[in-house]
Amino acid sequence: MTPKATKLPSGRWRARAYDYTDKEGKRHYISYTADTKAEAQAAARAHIPTVKSNNTPYPEITLTEAYKRYIDTHTATLSPSTVREYRAMRKRDFPSLMEMKLKDITPEIVQAAVNEASQKFAPKTVRDKHALLHKVLRFYAPQIILRTDFPQKRKQKEVYVPTTEEVTQALETAPEILRVPILLSSRGSLRRSEICALTAEDFTDTGVHITKAMVKDENKNWVIKPPKTAAGERFCPLPQDVISTARNFDFSALNPDKIEGYWQRFKTKQGFQFKFHAFRHYWASLLHAQGVPDQYIAKIGGWSSVEMLQKVYAHALRDKLPEYSDKIVDIFSAEFAKKKENKA
Repeated sequence: MTPKATKLPSGRWRARAYDYTDKEGKRHYISYTADTKAEAQAAARAHIPTVKSNNTPYPEITLTEAYKRYIDTHTATLSPSTVREYRAMRKRDFPSLMEMKLKDITPEIVQAAVNEASQKFAPKTVRDKHALLHKVLRFYAPQIILRTDFPQKRKQKEVYVPTTEEVTQALETAPEILRVPILLSSRGSLRRSEICALTAEDFTDTGVHITKAMVKDENKNWVIKPPKTAAGERFCPLPQDVISTARNFDFSALNPDKIEGYWQRFKTKQGFQFKFHAFRHYWASLLHAQGVPDQYIAKIGGWSSVEMLQKVYAHALRDKLPEYSDKIVDIFSAEFAKKKENKA
C-alpha cells in the first residue's frame, strides 16, 4: 500500500510509516519528509517496522488459537456460511503456520507459506486464504506488517450463458419440483438459497420480495437468515404466469442441496453442460442485450456492484452473436457511406 503524503506549508512533502504498536494497543508512526511527494512516499514505504515480541497482544498463543478466537468473537456479525467456511479454513489452511506462536511469525514466514500454497491452489484461492490470515493477524498481532506477493492471476474462465433454446428445453422437460426453481432463476434472477426460503406471502401481483435465504449454519443445519449482503434484499418483477405458478408451489420441500441434486440428474439426462446458477447468467445477459441499464440489472439481480454483474455477460449470449455481428457491420457501413456521400 502506498503511504499517504501531505504537502507541508514549506512546500516539502511528508509521509508516515507504521513503526510499532505499544502495550496499550496504540499504533506509532515515523514521519519522512522530502522535496517531492514520490520521494517522501518511497522513504516511508521502505521503512522497516520495529518488531518487539512484547508488542504482540497475545505472544504465546498459536495461530490456530488466534483463528478460533477471531471466529468466535465475530460469529454474531458473520453469516452462518461464512462462519462454517472460516472454521474449515482454520483446519486446512497454512498447516506450516498454524501451530506457531504469534511472537514467532514474521512476514518472511508468511510469504513462504503463501509460496507453498501457490503450488497447490489457484491464485484466487490463495488470496482468499491470505485474506483471512491477514484479518486474524491484524487483530491479534498488529505489529506484523504483511507485504505479501501473490501468484499472478489467471485469465478468468468464460462464464457459460445458456441460450434461449436451452432454457426453453429445460422448462418444457423438467419435473415440476425443478421447473419452478428454473422459472424463478431464469425469469427473476433468484439464487437457490433465495428460492428455498420463499413462501406464498413473499409474492405480490407484480413480483416477489427477497428478504431471506436458506443457508447452513456451523452445525450444517439448514436455517433461514437475511441475505448475506445488503444487495441481496430486493424486489424482483416477474411475469404473471410465473407468479401464479410459484404461489401454488410448496417451497418447504426444497433446500439448496436438493435443487442441486435434482439439477445434476436432470442435466445429465438432457445433456446440458451448465450449472443451475447459469440461469441467473441468462437472465442478466438477456436484459443487458435488450438495453436495460446495468445499474438496474445489478439492483434487481442482487449483485453488489455493476463490476460484479459485468463478469456475468463479459461474453454475449451465444444465440445473439450473429444478430449483433450483422448490426455492427450495418452501423459502420452506414456511417462510412455517409462520409462518401458528403465528399461527393
